[in-house]
Amino acid sequence: MLQNTQAEDIISVKKHTPSIKSTITTTTTSLSATLTYDDELNRLPRKIAKRVVTFQPRSSQLDRETLDSHQYPFRGFFTLFWIAMGFYIIQTGVKNFQSAGILLDLTFFRLFSQDALGLILSDACMVGSMFFAVLLQKAIAHGWIRWRYTGMIIQHIFQITFLFVPIYWTFFKGWPWVQSGFFVLHTISMLMKLHSYSFYNDEKKEDEKQQILDQLKSKIEQVEGYLHSPAGNIRYPENVTFANYVDFLLVPTLVYELEYPRTEKIRPWYLFEKILATFGTFFLLYVNTETYIIPVLPNVSTSIYNAMVQMLFPFMMNYLLIFYIIFECICNVFAELTCFADRNFYDDWWNSTTWDEFARKWNKPVHHFLLRHVYQSSIESYKLSKRDATFMTFFLSSLIHELVMVVVSKKIRMYLFFLQMFQLPLIWLSKLPVIKGNKWFGNAFFWFSLFLGPPMLGILYCREVFASD
Repeated sequence: MLQNTQAEDIISVKKHTPSIKSTITTTTTSLSATLTYDDELNRLPRKIAKRVVTFQPRSSQLDRETLDSHQYPFRGFFTLFWIAMGFYIIQTGVKNFQSAGILLDLTFFRLFSQDALGLILSDACMVGSMFFAVLLQKAIAHGWIRWRYTGMIIQHIFQITFLFVPIYWTFFKGWPWVQSGFFVLHTISMLMKLHSYSFYNDEKKEDEKQQILDQLKSKIEQVEGYLHSPAGNIRYPENVTFANYVDFLLVPTLVYELEYPRTEKIRPWYLFEKILATFGTFFLLYVNTETYIIPVLPNVSTSIYNAMVQMLFPFMMNYLLIFYIIFECICNVFAELTCFADRNFYDDWWNSTTWDEFARKWNKPVHHFLLRHVYQSSIESYKLSKRDATFMTFFLSSLIHELVMVVVSKKIRMYLFFLQMFQLPLIWLSKLPVIKGNKWFGNAFFWFSLFLGPPMLGILYCREVFASD
């Protein structure tokens, strides 16, 4: 799944560094060795691969400015979709008024607005606790504690606590599924940021090769780029500040770098457009959920077949709207506020012909995190093969997805876990010549699966919840 992306991400230091055949002899209190400069350079790329610069200034594919500037031939269908959504709202309002005398039911609103203040305060406490990572990194940078193994143990204990305390809190508060789902998803997202920030900086501090380069940097300036940000404006440990950490928490990426490409200024009208699009799309999401999903899913007397038939289009609509809200609206809002220039939050996943292609394209922030901190780390730290590292990445991702459903449904059923792991044999099947050579068939099978999967999972989990009420 991730092999191709890994190959694209790994760079060769030797490509940018002149060959030096001289031998450098160093003697220190902690290390005494004779090192060939070329040999050290040959060992560096695998470490640098974890922090290779994949960020560059670019716009998201469905951004209005992108559609206009690239003159996409299908941009008219994009316009048609939103016009159709407008008529959909009007049609739904008329239907509700004729049948119930109201334009919009507020049952779903009363559900997700329960204990809103408690949710906000809990979320603020969760985010605030993340600043412990800066204090830990400062202690490591100043040499007050060592990463191996004191800092590593502290970091892992904190990460485990950071994940499971919010999960316990959702059960303690007895929140409905909306609040519980939001809180645990936000916690997991922040956990990925926390992990990336900590292990990126710890790698800098404790890497033996890095220590050698520090001692010899006056003689081997060709590899000084490893110590600096890509633009050369900041280097470790100057980045270990609260201001830098706050910036990382706000930029729409889960992978930490010393520096990111930036835009020159914040565009107020662009920001207003994305905020308006966020609320407008959320209103569409609300209307669709309130009108076509809420009346059906809690009704356990409806057969699974009938529920599936009724849920196919509403769930697909919600899937597309949620994707648009998160990756086109919210991510671009935070990108504009932080002047974050790389807006490549997704690729053309709708053209996917295989599930591994979809996994790479539809959620780039999470994909980049899994690539660096799970896939590559599994290969380098645990000496796994590429195939085993791919399995481990899928396995961990499936467990995290199922954990969210456990919190939401308050039951352990593993439906999502097994369905997501089932993608592995589907990926193998997609490599067969009869499927691989027919992209139309592959894309049709992808969309067919996407139509069936989400409503089936929604029905199974909702029946577990409401059948026990």
